[in-house]
Amino acid sequence: MLVNVLREYNVNRIFLSCLGLWPFQRKLTRYLLPILCFIIEISYLPFEIVTLYIHRNDGQMIFECLYQMVVTLAFLVKLFNQLWYRNKFRRLYETMENHWNIFTNDFEVRVIKSYSVISQKFAISYLTFLYVMVLMFVTIPSFGPKLLDIVLPLNESRPVHLAIYAEYGVDQDKYFMAIFSYTTIMIAVGITIMVAVDTMHVTCTAHACGLFQVIGQQIENIISNVNGETKNHANAEYELLNEKMIYREYIVCLKKHQLALEYVDILNDTHKIVGISFSLFIGAVFSLIGVRIVYVLDQVEEIIRYFFIISGALVQLMIVCYSGQKLMDESQNIFHRAYAAEWYKFSPRLKSLLIITLYRSVVPCKLTAGNLFPLSMTLYAVVVKTGVSYFTAFLSFKDNSET
Repeated sequence: MLVNVLREYNVNRIFLSCLGLWPFQRKLTRYLLPILCFIIEISYLPFEIVTLYIHRNDGQMIFECLYQMVVTLAFLVKLFNQLWYRNKFRRLYETMENHWNIFTNDFEVRVIKSYSVISQKFAISYLTFLYVMVLMFVTIPSFGPKLLDIVLPLNESRPVHLAIYAEYGVDQDKYFMAIFSYTTIMIAVGITIMVAVDTMHVTCTAHACGLFQVIGQQIENIISNVNGETKNHANAEYELLNEKMIYREYIVCLKKHQLALEYVDILNDTHKIVGISFSLFIGAVFSLIGVRIVYVLDQVEEIIRYFFIISGALVQLMIVCYSGQKLMDESQNIFHRAYAAEWYKFSPRLKSLLIITLYRSVVPCKLTAGNLFPLSMTLYAVVVKTGVSYFTAFLSFKDNSET
């Protein structure tokens, strides 16, 4: 039983369980809930395809349909990734539980606990942010005009709109509440997938960062700890016991470092497909929405709606890239701390262990997008810069065509 994982990461378990993505649920639940989520999400794509065909001569509607399809596909990719790597996720969570049983001294528990607290605070803040954004995204176009009719009435009622547009083959004014309910459920399920997957990804990455911080600090403190324990011994006995204790401590650190590296390998395997696909999706969303915004600069409601979408996309990308960057930094700190030790005083036997540590930590651990490029803040800057470039290019093209 995952006692420590359930105690420390209960928020993540609840969201994954709601979607049937927690690998320790009953088998029937693990199959039925993901199928239901898949049906809800995939059911929207035919309406978008029909809309795309009907408005195939309308450039603005084409971009509108395409970005909505990209967002839906992003939901589905994250769902499928969890299902495809279900066994690896199970192994990942079991490995986290083992770490809590291996890293047991006060310092280790304190560090890993601090990272778990940070990840849980992030999870609560993140889900609150996304659900508030979605609530505003869904309700402002549909109920904002009705509220304005009460507060600032005009001679005629303001038109209401759905947050996402599609052709359903029925009178949308007559069946407005039914369509609104359907699209709201579809968006809510998609956002729940995002929240569950992203918060667990950050939690697992934070756990890895905690392991590397513990190992790096212990390597840095080995000399001082051993000196304090052997200060009452005679010189000859002191030297022999000192070297034995340092050697034993380094062996322990090497074994724990190996555990951390194996854990990161599992974590990377479970997210590399999502990493590359989501980076492409974010870039596509930026480009498509940038084109759309160019044509609605005079429509305040539309600008606000797209602001919510872009903000959500930027936050999503920031989470993935920052967590990857933090992992790189913490894993490479082991190299700096090992090199900062008094290695020039070591015997050849101890130097051989230090060389192993330096060799393993000189290249930082990375979460990659399809094993092609690391998820880091550099990638975030490249994607944002590319999106802004597309937007300014289309804006200049529009200005030139009007003149």
